[in-house]
Amino acid sequence: MAELKKVIKLRTVISASTGMAIATSCYVAGLQVATILVGELAWISILVAGFFCLLSALCFSELTALYPTAAGIKLFIHHAFSEKTSIVIGMFYVLLGISMVGAESYLISSVLSSVFSIINPFYDKLLWTVVFILFIMAINFRGVFLSGLMQDIMTYAMVAFMVGVSVYAFATIDINFSLAAKSAKFTLENVMQAAAVGVFLYVGFEWVAPLAEETTDYKTIGKGMLWAVGLLSVTYSMFIVAMYSGLTTAQLESGTPIPHILFGKNLFGAAGLATFAVMSILASLTSFNTGILNTSRFAYAMGRDNVLPRAFSRLHPLYATPWVAILFLGTFAIAISLATLLTDMYFFVIIMAAALECFIYVVAALCVIRLRKKKPDMERSFKVPFGIVIPVVVIVVFGLLMLGIFTDVTRDYSGRELFSNYWVAVVMAIFLVCMYAYTSLVVPVYKKRAAERAQTRVKRRPGKA
Repeated sequence: MAELKKVIKLRTVISASTGMAIATSCYVAGLQVATILVGELAWISILVAGFFCLLSALCFSELTALYPTAAGIKLFIHHAFSEKTSIVIGMFYVLLGISMVGAESYLISSVLSSVFSIINPFYDKLLWTVVFILFIMAINFRGVFLSGLMQDIMTYAMVAFMVGVSVYAFATIDINFSLAAKSAKFTLENVMQAAAVGVFLYVGFEWVAPLAEETTDYKTIGKGMLWAVGLLSVTYSMFIVAMYSGLTTAQLESGTPIPHILFGKNLFGAAGLATFAVMSILASLTSFNTGILNTSRFAYAMGRDNVLPRAFSRLHPLYATPWVAILFLGTFAIAISLATLLTDMYFFVIIMAAALECFIYVVAALCVIRLRKKKPDMERSFKVPFGIVIPVVVIVVFGLLMLGIFTDVTRDYSGRELFSNYWVAVVMAIFLVCMYAYTSLVVPVYKKRAAERAQTRVKRRPGKA
């Protein structure tokens, strides 16, 4: 049976973990953080969110050290709780996670349709969405080495660009931090509320875990996640403050889905418009690429374990890539992107992704505690320090942040109410119920067929009846 190739090194682990989070949608989410708090002090909530994500990364590092496979997330939930629970949560996590492409494709298509008008805004956005997703599918189809190399170039170029622009903005824009600190909006409650949304800026850093089977050393997964969270914390803390300070009041109140493009134009004129459009392309490519790269490996593992149709476990004979999984997830991403384009509900997807991340961080921390008790003697190449203190902190903090998201109201930059966030909880609950029904009704059929195939192969062996 064909196997995945072990070619990924630490450099690519870091870029894949970082690249999932560096996306065009994060500019919008970053301004949401700045709006909830005080723009010039947004870095505080971003660093708070980053610190707690770092604690969560420690939990994922221990779990990946225990189960370094493409099905890692499903596997450690399985051993900590039960197989049914692992399938429900695993499917829920992957499908909602890939739904994030809806917000990302909406925003990048908005950028490109505003710069390159061809037919009309709707069909221009649809065209750019399909082109980008098909391009990433093609890159991933050709092999992990090519997609990994592409990820390295794009991610590190994006980080360098964002840091460089931020430094230039700080040198040319008068930013009054002391005045911002006196604002009535600068409260602990707003800091934490903004941090809850700020979790979205780190969304997907743990999605690198399914690449464990393709690394030259699985221990690089844990190291890569820690480096990625640190890199994201510094980059976003600088860029979001710079972007907020570089936009006019009218631009902030317009609720634009492309604030970074306006920021670039304000900063560098026409050259900034073109440069930031190119950077948007790179940002979306890194997110698309990492999303398809990682979720396709998870879907491949689910097919191998007879949770999804067996076809998902097929690898291309030449490139050793899970081509069926790539094809399915790319098609699903296009469908979600079309739904987002028709409804303009990209903010909804952003908030849902932040809540989903909080949920999976709580699950991961619970798994660390459970596995410490159930498998205390199992070898761990990495172990979270200070006993269960850090997992407990992760459970409490992200549990409260998730509840905070559900009970909040989402507003645009001008303060206009968009929707009540309890609808986010409703949609997530519907997804969970659907996944439970799938696990209860469909998965047993696949398991039964797999057992029958195995029995048939045994009977056909020479010397067997």
